[in-house]
Amino acid sequence: MSHITISQASELIWDLLKTLEDCYWEASSCKEKDQVFNLIQILNAEYMELAKVSIQDHHYEYEVITTSQEMLQQTLIEFQQISSNITHRHTTAVRLRKLLNRMASNLAGSHG
Repeated sequence: MSHITISQASELIWDLLKTLEDCYWEASSCKEKDQVFNLIQILNAEYMELAKVSIQDHHYEYEVITTSQEMLQQTLIEFQQISSNITHRHTTAVRLRKLLNRMASNLAGSHG
């Protein structure tokens, strides 16, 4: 997998955050909402840090800032395993699966 730029990572994280917001409202239990909210918090912190990067530097390769790359990958993997039970609308489930896969593969592609 090719590496993604800061600009591409910002866009991907933003799209994932918007989809997770839909997912949050579709979740039927407090436990499911907590799981979605936890991922939203992690990605929101990452997005906020990326927003601080100068626009002139957005062409540089993206690296996880707010946590370890391994922790973010593990969190995404765990969320992927439960996400089909949380999303109830087909469009949300498809969008979420696509974005989670893109994020996970980009992180795996930039590892090592």
